[in-house]
Amino acid sequence: MKEDVKKSILWLTAIISVTGIAGYVIFRMFLHEYYFSAYPHIMTYYWILGVLTIVSIVNATKKSGQKYFNTFMIMKTVKLLSLIIVCGLYLLLIKEQAISFLITFVLFYIIYTIFEAQVSIKLNKKTKDEAAQK
Repeated sequence: MKEDVKKSILWLTAIISVTGIAGYVIFRMFLHEYYFSAYPHIMTYYWILGVLTIVSIVNATKKSGQKYFNTFMIMKTVKLLSLIIVCGLYLLLIKEQAISFLITFVLFYIIYTIFEAQVSIKLNKKTKDEAAQK
């Protein structure tokens, strides 16, 4: 399982890096008036959230199917609540390019959610296959 965690974190890092750099290039070349200073922090936020999710899901797959489902749903809830809190705090405290921030944050949320679903399905399937072989 440690191999799966390392591989998943590497993929997470690659996806966030590529999308982050692509977004930065798009902002700087075509939409420079919409760039906001908190942009790099969005990638850091999703990377940290991703690592926590991967570790939680891997630990949950070692236990029962219900434990996996509960952990997956808790992580979804935490992710959604943190998204609302971060966006709310940004709108209340910083306000710089608020619409750009919200759109970018939601786009990264969608990309991250697709990645998270794929990792969860793959890890859950691998765990079931290993259990069936025993």
